[in-house]
Amino acid sequence: MSLLALVLFGCVEGEGWDEGVLDQEVSSENGLPAINGLNTQNGLNTQNGLNTQNGLNTQNGLKDGVGLMATPAGRTTLAYLVRCALPAYHSITKKDAAGNSYTFTGALGVAPLWELGWCDGTCQRWVSACMVAHVNTAGVHIPLWLVSQQLMMGWGLNAKYPNQEGSFFGNLFVSPPQMFYCNGRNYNSGVVPGRIGSGTAAPYVNPWGATGMCDQHCTRSDFPYATSGYKACNGFNEVITVWR
Repeated sequence: MSLLALVLFGCVEGEGWDEGVLDQEVSSENGLPAINGLNTQNGLNTQNGLNTQNGLNTQNGLKDGVGLMATPAGRTTLAYLVRCALPAYHSITKKDAAGNSYTFTGALGVAPLWELGWCDGTCQRWVSACMVAHVNTAGVHIPLWLVSQQLMMGWGLNAKYPNQEGSFFGNLFVSPPQMFYCNGRNYNSGVVPGRIGSGTAAPYVNPWGATGMCDQHCTRSDFPYATSGYKACNGFNEVITVWR
């Protein structure tokens, strides 16, 4: 079994979410040690009670009591998925196998149409980039600043987050799942446990090797935000750049 399929440790189900949306730039907090229900062969698919052909807020899109809803670790993964996909003040409620109800609340809104409709390839790649950006293999909750060309984020920076850590992209919903990153300009500054630069094992890979830099391989954002982040990496146009 790969690291991707490991049970989540370090995150308490139902724990508070410290995030905000400020003028299209987004502050968030990571703490997802791994993505439950994912292994090297299968992505997040119908085996996990999840179906991209139907809305998350429908029974056919996210089933009660099975797959990710069957375990605390799976529900933690769903909490991050919904927070990434749906906007603030939107939520869905699902039940576990015992009939207990859990409410998952949106925050970042990178795929708002998935609430009631299907999640196409672009939707899948945005959700994937967002979830991979929140992985922390140490289970430590660290404040982050996210930028991208995604309309709910934008390119503006925040002086409280001075270090460009790296960029994330991929697709968790295909087989085999794709989880990629590249190093930002300050990936080895202000290093935090479980993140890029800390030397800990991570489920995502750098297509250009462990020291591959985003600046050397990705397309920068347009003027006047060319130093904020990247709008394309390794064939992916759904890229999220993290500052810490």
